[in-house]
Amino acid sequence: MHFKIRQLAHALAVWRHGSFRRAATEQNLSQPALSRSIQNLEESLGVLLFDRQTTEITPTAFGKALLQRAETILIEAAELEREMKLLKGLDVGRLSVAMGVYAAELSGNRGVAELLRAHPGLQIRLQLRNWRDVETLVRDRQVDIGFGEIGHLMDAPGLRVEPVGRHEVLFFCRAGHPLLARDAVSEDDLDAYPFAGVPIPSRVAHLFPRNCRIDETSGDLIPPILVEDLTAMRTIVAGTDAFGLASPVQIEPWLRSGELAAVPFRASWLRLDYGFIFLASRSLAPAAEAFTTLVREIEREIEETNRTLADEVFREVKPGACIHPDVDRT
Repeated sequence: MHFKIRQLAHALAVWRHGSFRRAATEQNLSQPALSRSIQNLEESLGVLLFDRQTTEITPTAFGKALLQRAETILIEAAELEREMKLLKGLDVGRLSVAMGVYAAELSGNRGVAELLRAHPGLQIRLQLRNWRDVETLVRDRQVDIGFGEIGHLMDAPGLRVEPVGRHEVLFFCRAGHPLLARDAVSEDDLDAYPFAGVPIPSRVAHLFPRNCRIDETSGDLIPPILVEDLTAMRTIVAGTDAFGLASPVQIEPWLRSGELAAVPFRASWLRLDYGFIFLASRSLAPAAEAFTTLVREIEREIEETNRTLADEVFREVKPGACIHPDVDRT
């Protein structure tokens, strides 16, 4: 069964007017052209749609069955065409994104805000999740884009992964913390205090404090104070002897106010590694493309700012307080 949308429009016009001549006028066609269109539709369906033996053209039983659905089909087709046009201009549409907490706080949330500012008609669903859950949501087609840790996904089958953020991070603690009184901070010094944070990827889990638990299934490090919210982490660290992990730009206001301080420990492996995660077989909608473009623009700004701030934070740190960047705690 093959027919075209315009043939349904022609059949509806004949039904409304009860006349091929009047229907042809409405459709801006010649009467012979309209008649051929109806005949082609009838041939494709294998039935007669109109009784032509009477003075007024009336639909047959087959015609009535078709025409009852034809109007709905035409309305839906018009709405679909409208939505496609609007989506091209990003005036309406939907976008669903799952983000890890670091990626969200650094650039993801701001990217969503800027996208909505430019296109307020968009409907957006934003989920902040554990970075391993982000991958699952992408694979299950529950979100259009994942934005989070990608170190474990570069060769993952079925996924397209695009690196975005690779920023230096530092351990931080409250002002007056015992770690700040030391000229040199060692791994053993860090082990003496609880780490508050999100699960740490297996790629660097063995380098983190040994008072954490390693998940037997994933190999990820599970901190003794497990928090999935960076605001909660900062609050806990500010009021206890726990220490946390953040990029300098994430805690800059607290560093400058003196409420928080950087632990004098700098290493090349202390870096975030996050990016976009897509299904390889799934094309991106215009809203998703626009979001990724905005985030990349924000990330370029953050990269420079974070590097400058990190250098400023550690400028006065004595050489003995910095641990060798290639430390191996095995």
